[in-house]
Amino acid sequence: MYDLISVGDIKLDTFVLLDKATSSCNLQMPECKLCIDYGAKIDVDIVDSQIAGTAPNVAVGISRMNKKTAVISNMGPDTTLRMALEVLKKEGVSTKYIRSIKGAKSAYSVVLNFKGEKTILTSHNKKKYKIPKPIQPMKWMYVGEMGPGYETFYSTAANYVKKNKIKLGINPGSIQIEEKKPQLFELIKQADVLFVNLEEAQVIAGEHTTEIHHLITSLWKLGAKNVVITDGKNGAYGFDGKNLYHSKIFPGKLVEATGAGDSFATGFIGAKMNNKTMQNALAWGCVNSSSVIGYVGPQKGLLSNKEIIRRLKNKTNFKVKEI
Repeated sequence: MYDLISVGDIKLDTFVLLDKATSSCNLQMPECKLCIDYGAKIDVDIVDSQIAGTAPNVAVGISRMNKKTAVISNMGPDTTLRMALEVLKKEGVSTKYIRSIKGAKSAYSVVLNFKGEKTILTSHNKKKYKIPKPIQPMKWMYVGEMGPGYETFYSTAANYVKKNKIKLGINPGSIQIEEKKPQLFELIKQADVLFVNLEEAQVIAGEHTTEIHHLITSLWKLGAKNVVITDGKNGAYGFDGKNLYHSKIFPGKLVEATGAGDSFATGFIGAKMNNKTMQNALAWGCVNSSSVIGYVGPQKGLLSNKEIIRRLKNKTNFKVKEI
């Protein structure tokens, strides 16, 4: 049996650092816009190209916690597929449910980093996901970002996890959140944990408020047992229908923020797999996230259970509080 199977696009992320291009790049405030000279030729540092995407990020993270994981994904028969198979096998993640589809193209992103924050130029190709038959039993399913054509899978997954009593974590992608189709709410209704950032929460709830208690309650009423809202430097909030908790960010150096949300979700689920409380799970998520943003890319800093516990013991003043 798998401890977790994640579902979604596997991408090739190319990371571009713009910090040295300050004469051609700047932040326009208070709108918080990244401005680049139009038509200019700008010297940049390309740090790396790495396999990424919510599905592989979470599967790798849970695997490092000594759990059995797999990924369901559709890819093109290209270099990205070959890289993905190599990386995932090295991390102990099963690739038996990754399909190579003739004529398809694998997804990719260009990640622009300026002063520690990211702007992502991403592609999603239409791929019809399905639950493979046969498939080994799983304790958790995690559904991440995917391109157009997700609707049938969302409905199928909602019925599948309900019928088989599988715990479900979901972090919808930008397409699913923008479209707000009935299938999204059908899947949220079956979720054990819904993970979103503040802006995503506002779109899904259809509200502009930044008042967390109201916003997170609105999301919880959609049916998820637990709702987690991450809010960048302001930390993260968790609500179980009765109690609302807040965790500040865990101390750490910010190098590059890609994968912060995925690593947080990984730490949270890893804690729940070890029968931890909501407060513990928020703490584990924050520790894992603080480690990942200390590196370029979404996977290098993912931590084991032991390392998360060790870091928490070394920061005795770090507390998750009920609010």
